[in-house]
Parts: sequence; C-alpha cells; structure tokens
Amino acid sequence: MYAVVKTGGKQYKVAAGEKFKVEQIAANIGSEIVLDQILAVSNGTDLMIGAPLVPGAVIKATIVAQGRHDKVRIFKMRRRKHYQKRQGHRQNYTELFIAEIADGKGGIMKAAAAPVIALAQKAGKDDIEIIEGIGPKIAAVLAANGITTFAKLADTKADDMTAMLKASGGRFSLANPASWAEQAALLRDGKMEEFKKLCDELVGGVKK
Repeated sequence: MYAVVKTGGKQYKVAAGEKFKVEQIAANIGSEIVLDQILAVSNGTDLMIGAPLVPGAVIKATIVAQGRHDKVRIFKMRRRKHYQKRQGHRQNYTELFIAEIADGKGGIMKAAAAPVIALAQKAGKDDIEIIEGIGPKIAAVLAANGITTFAKLADTKADDMTAMLKASGGRFSLANPASWAEQAALLRDGKMEEFKKLCDELVGGVKK
C-alpha cells in the first residue's frame, strides 16, 4: 500500500515504514502527527484518487528529526554595473516516519518496525549549524574546542564561546553567542516547537 500526501505545498508518494523529509513542522521530536491531505491511496489492487482528497484516508507519522538541508548558494551579477551579490540559504526540514496508512475504507497498512528517533545530525554528530547565528566556520571553531553536541554547547558559557572565537584568529566580531546555549538546550531536549519560537525572535542569534 502506498499513498500520495500533500504537506507544505508539495506532494509525496510514501509507504508504511518509510522516512521522508518535508517542509518544517513546528513540533517536538518523537511527536505523533496525522496527515489528512491524502490525494491518492493504493492497496495493491485498487487505486483510489481523491477529488481532491480521498475521504477518510489518513497517515499517522512520527517526527524523527529536525534539521536543515545543505546550503544553496545564490550569486547575482549585473554586468558593467559593478554589482555582485552573494547569498546562502539553508531550508529547514522535518523528517517523518510513516507508521500507518489508512485508506478510509477499512484498509490499514502499518510499519513493521518502530521509528528510530534522532536529533539533527551532520556527519554523525549533532548539527550545530542548525542553531541561529552559527555557520560552518563558527561550527568548525567550536568543534576544534571539543563542542560537537547540543548537550556540550548547552553547558558552555557565552563568555567562553566568545573567547574561543577570538582565539581562533577569525573575523567573528559580529557573532553574539548569548542565545546559543539556550537554543542548544532546547535541541538537546527535542523541544523543536520551543526552538522554532525562539528562532523567530532572533536575527543572527540575537533577539530582535
């Protein structure tokens, strides 16, 4: 059995037991959610297509991770105008585990295994760059000082982080680590809804 579901303005074809990434959903890791925007369901023999939705069809999913995609680099140039602009963007995502698909007519397909819950990771370590105000270069400085997990960052004082940045010799004078430990503590505890709310109040890691 598979289903076509709409979420975040996009459509995905999924099956029970699969994991897939969608536009960020403000909910904690481990939370169970219900997706009811089901456009089509197939039980192997019959294909039900909604108009636009399949009545009664739902997907039960578990949030297993929150993170950010790889950076997309944007370069703009106007020839003969001496104009160049470089930007970067990393889109937030939520990773879901499909626990159950119901077709609305009594047919149910459940996952054979339980979801594996994980914090946002990068190269096997916590993805420190998900924190507002931390980019690849600052993450590298923190890693050089042994800070590669949310738990370790949450226990580090802002003054100590400032000292690390200055000692690195890099130009990080605009970096303000005042909120990094607070953000890291929320990520460590899997409180993504609170983390998202806090990030909305920050610009470059500093409260507006």
